[in-house]
Order: sequence, then structure tokens, then C-alpha cells
Amino acid sequence: MKYQKIQETWRQEIGPQLRQIRLAKKQTISHVAGQLKFPVDWIDIIECGRKLSFKKYFRLIKYYGKKIHIQLVD
Repeated sequence: MKYQKIQETWRQEIGPQLRQIRLAKKQTISHVAGQLKFPVDWIDIIECGRKLSFKKYFRLIKYYGKKIHIQLVD
């Protein structure tokens, strides 16, 4: 698997999970964006699993108090 494909797959897996976390916490996109000092559209881009720097993904993951667990599968 090429590196670019791995990046894309990772984002597509993490983004929707971050949306579910936000919704479970009953927070709006604008509230989260304000807390992180991100533009509102960055939160939407992340939650859709589209291309944005990993650093921004990690800031949102940290904001929710979550960690990433990587597992190898066949």
C-alpha cells in the first residue's frame, strides 16, 4: 500500500469517529472550533476525513481526551 493511500485511509477512518464523539458530547462544530481556535471549516474537513495536516487531527483527538490505537490485521 502506498504511503498516500495509508494517509487517506487513516483520515477516512478517524474523521467520522471524531464526529461521533462530538455529537455524543452534544457540542457544536462552532463550539469545538472556538475552543481549539480553528476555523469552523477545519472541524468539518476533519470530520469528513478529508486532507488536513495530521497535527490538526491530533489536536482534535487530544481535545476529546482520546488516544489512537494502531493494530495490524490480516
